[in-house]
Amino acid sequence: MVYMTRLARREAIIAAAVAVMLKDGFDGMTTRRVAAEMGAANGIIHHHFKTASELKSAAFQHYEAAARAEFMKMRPTLRATAALKLFVSDHTDDARENGMRFWAETWRAAQADIALAEAYARTVSDWHRLLCEIIEDGIAAGEFRTGTVAESIAWRILGLATGLSSMAVLPVPLLSPATARTLMMQAVADDLGIALQEMTGVS
Repeated sequence: MVYMTRLARREAIIAAAVAVMLKDGFDGMTTRRVAAEMGAANGIIHHHFKTASELKSAAFQHYEAAARAEFMKMRPTLRATAALKLFVSDHTDDARENGMRFWAETWRAAQADIALAEAYARTVSDWHRLLCEIIEDGIAAGEFRTGTVAESIAWRILGLATGLSSMAVLPVPLLSPATARTLMMQAVADDLGIALQEMTGVS
């Protein structure tokens, strides 16, 4: 293999783990498959990550950090309403089905794995802070008409995003991503005191 610094090798392992997850699912993200994705020996993985749980936690945080970074690149060009529409659309998009499944599988695994639980909690908290900022901006700009504090609304949005998207990626789905998106748009509009058309039609 090409020589890499320790940090570069670790980052390459995490990137390979995310690639495996998107192809084979969370449970398919074994150290053996990650090593094969890199074209490396299995021992390379264990040199940087002591357990599969540690690797999965790092991969989950990396995937979501990249999603937030992409979201933040768009944020300065969007009004608060449009930013929330983008968040809802991204988290209920057919094209992100594997990402939605990653969330659902991480939540399930986190019930019995403290490292994953901590990674999940940190990631959700990061999204919560970002949503709070957007909601507060919208209130200050007069876009949103609500007497509810931003923190509470942000938690409800996250609860809907994780819950509805999980239902949409079950082996026997309870609802489609499109239905999940519509339900979320309506709930967000109701919480913020705006018409549904402002969520669905804003550009």
